[in-house]
Amino acid sequence: MKLTQGLFEFNWNYVFAIITFLVMFWILYHFFFQKVHDYMEARAQSVQDTLDNAAKKQRRANKKMKAYEKQIAGVEEEGRQIIQDAQKEARAQADRIIDEANAQAHDAIMRSRQEIERQQQAARRQLRREVGDLAVEAAGKILEKEISPEDHREIIDQVLSDADSKK
Repeated sequence: MKLTQGLFEFNWNYVFAIITFLVMFWILYHFFFQKVHDYMEARAQSVQDTLDNAAKKQRRANKKMKAYEKQIAGVEEEGRQIIQDAQKEARAQADRIIDEANAQAHDAIMRSRQEIERQQQAARRQLRREVGDLAVEAAGKILEKEISPEDHREIIDQVLSDADSKK
């Protein structure tokens, strides 16, 4: 019995395995390699097209996003301008209303003053007439009789009480 084995032993199983491997390789290469290669190329191209399409859509989306951001900024600026214009218009309208109110108040004050002046003049005229009437009445009573100082006071009191009762 041999306990040692040689460095290299020839075994027909290795030869058949190599021949089987080569035949299988040739069959696979001849019948399947081109199809698998074409499938892998098509798949790689499909993946690349998908990536290119996604990148193109991303660029379009970024452009649209920038355009929308510009629009939003424009709308915000326009909104601020509208608010400022509305505030200016409101201030102008408030100033007009205040000016009109002041003018109306001034006119009302002037009319009131004129009315007061007319009423004062009417009251003065009325007072003059009444004083004149009272003076004539008092003079008539004085002329009717001769009076002493007590009679004089009594006549004046009577004329005043008559004047009060006429009112």
